[in-house]
Amino acid sequence: MQSGVIARWFPRRPSPPKVASPFDPASFKPGLKTRLLVLQPTPFCNIRCDYCYLPDRDARSRMELATVRWAVQRLVDDGLLGSTLTLVWHAGEPLAMPVGFYAEAFEMVQQAIGSFCTVSHSIQTNAMLINDEWCRLFKHHSVRIGVSIDGPADLHDAHRRTRRGHGTHERVMRGIGKLREHGIPFHVIAVVTAATFDRADEFARFFEQLGVQELGCNFDEVEGSYGQSSMTGHEDAHRRFLDRMFEISANSGGGLRLREFMAANWLIANPLPTTTYRGAEIPDNLQTLPFAIVNVAWNGDFGCFSPELLGQASVEYDSFVLGNVQRDGYFSSAQREPFARLWAAILQGVSTCRQTCTHFSFCGGGSPVNKFYENNDLASAETLYCRAMVKRPFDLALQRAQLMVARSKSDLQRR
Repeated sequence: MQSGVIARWFPRRPSPPKVASPFDPASFKPGLKTRLLVLQPTPFCNIRCDYCYLPDRDARSRMELATVRWAVQRLVDDGLLGSTLTLVWHAGEPLAMPVGFYAEAFEMVQQAIGSFCTVSHSIQTNAMLINDEWCRLFKHHSVRIGVSIDGPADLHDAHRRTRRGHGTHERVMRGIGKLREHGIPFHVIAVVTAATFDRADEFARFFEQLGVQELGCNFDEVEGSYGQSSMTGHEDAHRRFLDRMFEISANSGGGLRLREFMAANWLIANPLPTTTYRGAEIPDNLQTLPFAIVNVAWNGDFGCFSPELLGQASVEYDSFVLGNVQRDGYFSSAQREPFARLWAAILQGVSTCRQTCTHFSFCGGGSPVNKFYENNDLASAETLYCRAMVKRPFDLALQRAQLMVARSKSDLQRR
């Protein structure tokens, strides 16, 4: 699709002002609220995915319950809670922790928040450790479960291997079997690589036969120590893959809902709402709004913006650590120099996207972590991630919507 088509439909907004210090939460209208709290119960993972971005997945450190309490209490103290909060346990293998940890943590979170805010818990897991005890916990607390599986065994085992180099597909399928035995719904996040692109039908059929109704297709992004995506040089193949997956999803009658398809269709009908910052509008992108996402590591170190940034090596941005929940409030951390540097760069990146990208109203400034690793510049604009996860799905969905409108007009004219 030609970018000019989108530009005519959706004009750009005026540029926002440059960041100024000190940071004032009252400058945002409506007020800042945390919608996603990402807690890392442990950095340890029981497998070795070759595309993983985590720097400390061998470490067996564990989050203390007191850290959980502080992470939530800081939200309460700073007035960052709205009517709902999604709490995601991620960034390592969450089920490497004892079941009892979560039973206590869930109760502690509820006590700290009270009835003011509705909390939903999500766990993203490789599913290899799921057993009856875990399933009882999931059902009792209505935990939303995401399973990481990359499709048929050969595609999955090519990248998701045990620490001894063996495939993990069979064990993941056993874990999924437990979820199904207990009647626990789950969604799937699959990482697609260049090897997946010519196998869309087989890939989709695998998940349909597995009974998966909600599927998200990430790709092997350049992040952390993973420095080369297989997507590079294969973007046309990815476009064909997405187009076919969209067709399969559209023809499934809701049996296989593709996250990228649903998100693009939603944005076509409902462009992003905006937040006003110092008189200028900023699209509602959780990765570029301060504290819309709060990320807390196992030891209490915290950051905001892209969850994958926290703890990544950076002298300029102090490894993207803004403070520690055991001693710092979230807003108080924003008064210090590390936050000021980070916010200034991200805000400049939003401005750059606004000036250069016809999809800006549907993205709101991109993903800081991808800008950092792909362009080595948080203030930059387009990335491979932008093209693969925002622009390409949006353009394909828009083309389909336009085709449907044209067919409807043609049908009416023939009547």
